[in-house]
Amino acid sequence: MSQADKVEIVRMLWAAARRNDVDVLVSLTTSDVRWRPTAVVSPGLRGRAALREYLDGLRRRGRLLDAHPYSFEALGDCVIVSGVLRVRHKDDGVQNIQRWWVYRVADGKVAGAGSHGSRADALRDARARAG
Repeated sequence: MSQADKVEIVRMLWAAARRNDVDVLVSLTTSDVRWRPTAVVSPGLRGRAALREYLDGLRRRGRLLDAHPYSFEALGDCVIVSGVLRVRHKDDGVQNIQRWWVYRVADGKVAGAGSHGSRADALRDARARAG
């Protein structure tokens, strides 16, 4: 799979997230996806069912998320996305969080995702996953 193909899969995942299309987002992941959430404190999620439950839970609790990517960069089996996560709370407060997400792509699906507070941390993560 080419680097461009990996970037396109992650772009599709982001587009599904922006549309709040949980079905499409989850379909772009492997059955045993490992996902480290950004919006809540969590040790991490494993599997599509856990990911779906997390995304549905955010909506039920009224935590609306709006993520905006700035750039997509392929590095080995990973794609690093630089962007901002805007969390809108029920009280109309907005929290902007600058993040770098690392997505590991395997066999045409997202197999892992995690976020970092710096580009340096994201690069370290991507390089570790590649080795």
